[in-house]
Amino acid sequence: MTEMQNVTTYTSICMILLRELRMERGVHQAQVADWIGKTPSAWTKVEAGKSPLQFETFVRVCFSFQVQPSTVMATAERYAALLRQHKWAVLATELDLNEDGLLRYAQEYWASPGCRNSLPNPWGAPSVLNGPLYNPDNTITLASAIRYALDANFRAAQLNNQVLPGNALQPEALY
Repeated sequence: MTEMQNVTTYTSICMILLRELRMERGVHQAQVADWIGKTPSAWTKVEAGKSPLQFETFVRVCFSFQVQPSTVMATAERYAALLRQHKWAVLATELDLNEDGLLRYAQEYWASPGCRNSLPNPWGAPSVLNGPLYNPDNTITLASAIRYALDANFRAAQLNNQVLPGNALQPEALY
């Protein structure tokens, strides 16, 4: 695989958050597609970055999850700020899948052995929509797909199906 560019879009961040939320709640893609009146294939293409996430679809998916669209957008803004702190460009325009580094990392994460073998969000674990969480021990709890893009150690562990202690990013892992 070619080296990923550190560029993404707000739409990609929102799409990643919706997919992470779907996985957190144990909802199948076909169920989301049914909620919003799309075919499972059409929704799969949106999650894969092969079809754009239309605003109306975004709103319908949020409402289907009983989440306000503004909550997802506010979370996306917090992640955009974190990404910019780590030398990522976050654009308010469309990018091709091959140009969007974050979406490509997310796709790689979701296909990784570590992700495929992970368990749904345990009770008491913070929702992806609460992140990023800055913890008292100076770690940052992130959505797993975004952590995969930022943390080379986590990325290697997911590719090798290894479990790392804790679910938070050590800030020094970013440098």
